[in-house]
Amino acid sequence: MTRHALILGNNLTGLVTAYRLLHYGFRISIIDTPYEVQSTDHLRAHQESLEQRATTPTSTLSNSQAIPLVLHGFYHATWALLQELSFEWPSQASQSVCLEFQSEGRKTITLTQPSGLAWLHPLTRLPFFKGLSWVDRWHIINFLEKQWEDHRLPQQHPDIESVETWLISAKQSERSRSHFWNPLCQYFLNCDLSEASLGLFIEVLSRNWFSKSTDAATFLTPPETLGTLETELRQLLINKGVTIHAHDTNMSFHTDAGGIRAVECGNHLLQAQAYVSALAPQNLLSLLPERVLARYAYFSSLIHIPEIYGLVVQFTLHETLLPPQLILHADPFNWFTCQPSAPPDPPETLVTFVTLRESIIQDHTEAWLIDNAWTCLQHLLNLSPAQTQESCEPQIIRRAGPFSPCLRGTGTHRPLPQTPIPNLFLAGPWTATNLPASLESSVQSANACAAVIGTSLH
Repeated sequence: MTRHALILGNNLTGLVTAYRLLHYGFRISIIDTPYEVQSTDHLRAHQESLEQRATTPTSTLSNSQAIPLVLHGFYHATWALLQELSFEWPSQASQSVCLEFQSEGRKTITLTQPSGLAWLHPLTRLPFFKGLSWVDRWHIINFLEKQWEDHRLPQQHPDIESVETWLISAKQSERSRSHFWNPLCQYFLNCDLSEASLGLFIEVLSRNWFSKSTDAATFLTPPETLGTLETELRQLLINKGVTIHAHDTNMSFHTDAGGIRAVECGNHLLQAQAYVSALAPQNLLSLLPERVLARYAYFSSLIHIPEIYGLVVQFTLHETLLPPQLILHADPFNWFTCQPSAPPDPPETLVTFVTLRESIIQDHTEAWLIDNAWTCLQHLLNLSPAQTQESCEPQIIRRAGPFSPCLRGTGTHRPLPQTPIPNLFLAGPWTATNLPASLESSVQSANACAAVIGTSLH
């Protein structure tokens, strides 16, 4: 008898999990869930605690609709998937960029890619970066070299120690922490130095700076790239016999002593041997019966996995082709990108500003945000006087995301694919991968989840 797997979530994680499970001989069904799953009354207490954090409204835009997708060279699982699928890029091909940092002057400071220095020791790449003073460069190189050679780890568990504490011990000045290290931390970990997990920061830093030169590469792709990938993968699955169920009503789990017995979706009970949740943690919690939550402490940890939403300001520079750029510390924004069109599209450049700072989002008007983004754009890119704010069609996208900040201690709450319920499995960028929540961790999680299911359910 062919084993059947039911996947909750028609997002990239759910689709990749389904694609991998086909290789294990499973028959696959997917429930196409919306961004927000309606919670049931029995989870009111849990929902009240979750509502103190950001909840997901039905109007929330995903990153695929708003923000250019950034691919790093160390995204090995993602590149392998794209190659396996023979994925065809949208009209704008991936564009190589370097990480740049805003400085006091008109020019940005570039963290160059190490292709010409690949034969040297990785630590020798830092002396060429002018974003740090000579003293800061000497201190961080000396500090890192000792840790790498002695194989020493921080005194505390690295997930508990903050990045800021580590940098202070490396004698990094306040200026270098605020103008270089904090923007880098905000970009990769979605939070400030004082809040961020040192373990994940070192992991990303090691992959991006101290691995082979190709891993340090960074590419921009258009905002529609992720949506296009999901569409093509979804069609491939349908062609292979995968069933996708539309979902527009409340949904809940039916459980018994043996685990999940069925998923109730509208007036239908859908049954399978394996159930995979590719939903956000709070949406999964809303589906589980109260007795399951009370019995297994495993699920209470999911409450402590944070989500935040960003704000995006975009401009379209018509008849202007600026070089592709990714600039960090574009105060008051965390970063912004410039992405020119590619033939045969008409010449224009999409400029996207992103901020994850709640105080900026809540305390300022849309006009203020647009004005500040425009001032930053003029300052850094030296626009022609012919380009005016109004002609570049400014727009604001609120609550773009979600993003998952890598706060100290949250690594202990990121779950493994196998839950205490024997036939329930989890997949998502927020699960226990070795990277911050990202496209790469989504693919890694899907691969790991499918492998666990394929080997545990014979």
